[in-house]
Amino acid sequence: MLINKNMKKRNINEYRQVKDSNYTPPKLHKKKNYVPFVSEVEKFNYTMGKPNNYEPTIPEKKEWQFVYDFILEELEEYKEACETGNIVEVLDALCDIAYVSLGNGTMLHGLKDQIWPAYQEVQASNMSKACKSEEEAQETVRVRSEEQKEACHYEKVGKYFIVYRTRDRKVMKNINYFRPDLNKFF
Repeated sequence: MLINKNMKKRNINEYRQVKDSNYTPPKLHKKKNYVPFVSEVEKFNYTMGKPNNYEPTIPEKKEWQFVYDFILEELEEYKEACETGNIVEVLDALCDIAYVSLGNGTMLHGLKDQIWPAYQEVQASNMSKACKSEEEAQETVRVRSEEQKEACHYEKVGKYFIVYRTRDRKVMKNINYFRPDLNKFF
């Protein structure tokens, strides 16, 4: 392979425009430890000459629009698989949704360092919907029934009391629920 030493080294966006044998991909950035679903996409992007951003960013519309459209496409495949009862295609769609949304989205927006602790914060927030005592559940039923203007009830599930909207069993937020604080990751 002949390499023209007078050619400048291309950045990732220039490489997308014109592909040739002179492109040298950037080094794979290993700023933090392994993050499931993200590190695999980071490696894929590196191998395929796609962007991996390591600082939080909102990239150009064409970049994030690609990920957005790809997620919608995978959601449609999930819906079709469910409607046709094809469990193999359901699994494929779920893997693709995770790959594109969590993997590509995280690396495109430079959020690899934030995604796992932010996810844990969201999980803790979601778990705060469970009531630790029957008294807390009773008060949550009173407050949420009034807010929803429809019946709510609670059930004991394991060691917790869970408040549901009676009509559709949607889990209601405990009166002591806390919203996730994602600002602390920036």
